[in-house]
Amino acid sequence: MRGNQVPSRTLATHFGYKDDDVINILDNDMQSSTHLLTSGQLLDLAASLFGLEAHAGLQLWNGAALCATAQPPDVVMPAPEGGVQPWVVTQGLGAYVPPVLPFPLQPTVAALVWWPATAPELPARLVPLLTTRYPQAHPLRLASLDAAGGCVATVELMLADLATAVLPACQTILVHLAPLALAADQRSAQALHWVMTRLLGPAGCPWDVRQSHQALRPTLLEEAHEVLEALNNHDMEALSEELGDLLINIMAHSEMARQAGHFAFEDVLAQASAKLIRRHPHVFGAQRVDGAGAVKQTWEQIKAAELAAKGRTRHSALDGVPPTLPALAAAQAIGRKAARSGFNWETQAQVWAKLHEELDELSAAAASGDTAHCAEEFGDLLFVLTRLADWLKFDAEHALHDGNAKFRRRFTLFEAQITAQGRKISACSFDEMLALWREVR
Repeated sequence: MRGNQVPSRTLATHFGYKDDDVINILDNDMQSSTHLLTSGQLLDLAASLFGLEAHAGLQLWNGAALCATAQPPDVVMPAPEGGVQPWVVTQGLGAYVPPVLPFPLQPTVAALVWWPATAPELPARLVPLLTTRYPQAHPLRLASLDAAGGCVATVELMLADLATAVLPACQTILVHLAPLALAADQRSAQALHWVMTRLLGPAGCPWDVRQSHQALRPTLLEEAHEVLEALNNHDMEALSEELGDLLINIMAHSEMARQAGHFAFEDVLAQASAKLIRRHPHVFGAQRVDGAGAVKQTWEQIKAAELAAKGRTRHSALDGVPPTLPALAAAQAIGRKAARSGFNWETQAQVWAKLHEELDELSAAAASGDTAHCAEEFGDLLFVLTRLADWLKFDAEHALHDGNAKFRRRFTLFEAQITAQGRKISACSFDEMLALWREVR
């Protein structure tokens, strides 16, 4: 019963809590023997000082117990020596900082947080915790209480200023966090969910309510590609925004499906969570795996079992590649699936030999003047190139994207140089163009 949340005196009585029981639990969390105020007295003081309704719903938290929830043991698990380290450590990007999960407060319900003045370090710990969900400018009302429960002083300040506030000498600090309106709880999925239900609900947006799942397909594709663009540009600010736009699409499809009686956003979340847990028995269960290769093998086995449980069977090892993937990405995915089934070269040298063979066949087709045959051999060559990419351990689609970007950048510089000379590209000789191209490289 650590970190009890007591909604009100009425509810505490209803569930069989006694005032002394509640305050003792809170004091035990603080490892303190001070029993100056009962929970009922604390709530009465808050009602008087902050103008709260006597029976209004409230969250009552001991400050130290609240901070302790920021690192629950089932989220922050120490990596065994020589074991799997967190992503940020594995990538060499710094130290791991655990998330605040789950967030211990419900921001749309008023909260009271108290702590003894003998714990002056708590405000500095509370601010980063609370700003996980509350805005930094969220208003707080703070009361300093003496040993008898009398109010020494009250002050109004913003959440961001709590850590540096100078408080008078007192026994206990009591802080009231006003509830956030759902629309203002913008750091939560619930707020976005609420926004989408308004847009697609009564008195919503006349454009949005006329959309359909099919009509939103181009938008979904566009947003996904904008996410990829942000990733390609290593632009984290843009990535944050574009992921939000992609999430808007997910919310829209989910709310449409909910209204039509198919499924709700909560079903989407439940399926995603259950799938990840089910497919990682080496993390969430007792299974042991040896390296990333074994993880992939386990993943595929579990996927096959899931399909069988649904009465579905993949008739080919190549099933499961979306037909809407770009052709180069689809080729690498198809080749990778074939390789997993055992259809693969034994050495990288064999891949190079096949590449040269296909190049010779394309050359012969070009010499014959048969355009259709040329296209066929060109396709074979591209396919083998994607298999080589797999052997060399890089993504072919991404490599071509980078190649396009490099050419665009260099050609733009090349073009600018020609223009600066008052000339056109078509007026330059091949040798001139080649020399200038080498310069802009």
